[in-house]
Amino acid sequence: MKNQPLLRPSVFMLALFSVFFFSCGKANNETHIEEPYKLETNLFVGNQLFINTMKARNSENVFEILQVVRKNDMLDVTVKGGGAAASFQFIWDGLVQESYPMGVRLIMLYDNTNKDFDRNKEISVSVNLQKIVGERNNVNDYHFNVINGSKKQTVILNPDGSTSKEDK
Repeated sequence: MKNQPLLRPSVFMLALFSVFFFSCGKANNETHIEEPYKLETNLFVGNQLFINTMKARNSENVFEILQVVRKNDMLDVTVKGGGAAASFQFIWDGLVQESYPMGVRLIMLYDNTNKDFDRNKEISVSVNLQKIVGERNNVNDYHFNVINGSKKQTVILNPDGSTSKEDK
């Protein structure tokens, strides 16, 4: 009978420990979109498409990202080299960096099926950011990493509108 007062707290502590131990698991919140699909005319989402495009970034149709600007809910990217604006596409991996400020990575590609690539032509291409962040979020709260799909170049648009470049 002397052990019974200790038995109840011990059982309670064991049960409490079990609840904490088995409920503490890392949630897998990553979105892996394997099959690419079109969000907009020039915006595709697909994790494997993003990875494959990153691996094959060398192209004979090399363009240079000159400027990245956010205008309301649109991202305007000015490039040197290209043809028709409709030949540029953006690929998003479907992931959002959730720590503040949040971040999104986009690869910009040029599709030269029209054979109209001109190395000296400057062109502006736009993509709707609300298709990525949704109507409930403000596009001004995000970093947008625009990755050049033709060479190793990344332009980062910060929430305050400033940009920085990385050649990696």
